[in-house]
Amino acid sequence: EGIPQKRQELLADMERGWSALEQRLKTETYPAMVDDPYFTVNVKGLLQRYLAASKYDVREALIRLEATAKWRKEWNVLDYYRAGAAAELFSEDSNPGAEMYFADSLLMDKEGRPYAAGRLKFANPENMHPWHHLRAGVLVFELMATKVASMGKGPGSYILDIGAVGKVGNVSGTAGKERVYNENRNPYYAAGAGTKDAPSEEILGELGSLDNGFAVLKAAITILNRHYPGIVGRVFYLNSDMVFWGAFKIFSRWISDRGSIDFQFLGPASWREDPVSKLMDYYDPNQLPEEWGGTGPKLNGDEFMQRAIEHYEEEAMAMEL
Repeated sequence: EGIPQKRQELLADMERGWSALEQRLKTETYPAMVDDPYFTVNVKGLLQRYLAASKYDVREALIRLEATAKWRKEWNVLDYYRAGAAAELFSEDSNPGAEMYFADSLLMDKEGRPYAAGRLKFANPENMHPWHHLRAGVLVFELMATKVASMGKGPGSYILDIGAVGKVGNVSGTAGKERVYNENRNPYYAAGAGTKDAPSEEILGELGSLDNGFAVLKAAITILNRHYPGIVGRVFYLNSDMVFWGAFKIFSRWISDRGSIDFQFLGPASWREDPVSKLMDYYDPNQLPEEWGGTGPKLNGDEFMQRAIEHYEEEAMAMEL
């Protein structure tokens, strides 16, 4: 009886604190907040997520919310909701080096919550522009966050396939050949894009210089930790190799709510935790692509990303009406 009662009291404190903070942010720091779905869709859910991420310290949760409001203004997050934004950011022509390999699957888990799908081998480390890739990647998590909030059923999930993809990407990522890609050949890193192409001094100060793939990954995790707590509750890595598994041992230490995110490695080899069929515990067959043992729409190379882009466009058009 004690803990739920105490948490209700803390949430009430949080709501009072937020009421005052929200007024100040709207008038001083971030006037566009009135149109920001992150702060207007399912506000109670938002406050609960920040409270949980702050270990039920109301003051800390409010400090974090204010930091998120400032970051959203600085990062120009609302531009993600503009019609045409997703298509622009995924495209090599309009956002060179985007190298996107994940997007909304447009499918659900058994609880009716959304999940993102990814195929890492479409990302070409020889052509990834650190800031252009991050700009596009955050769009996927931003729109997922809005979906999670509006559904109100709890956090979404992410299935990332590390295995071979069998064909070259033609939606965003330009890799896919069965060869070794060498990040040391990346012209953007060589030219210092990790520092000079940062969107602002403030963002560079927060995320640091993105001079290699690990730095880009760390920046993405930092953004998710600080500004999207409680949006993803489960991550499945499929068909991982030892290199990725070793890398995970490093980058998983950066994930602040690691305790609240369940990571599982699935695949045929003995050192992986379970076979890919374990996904069936969490997803109905018609909500899983054929490539992952389901009966749902095929990933079909990177076509799943094209479907997501079209969906993002439809949503943006509907918002503008």
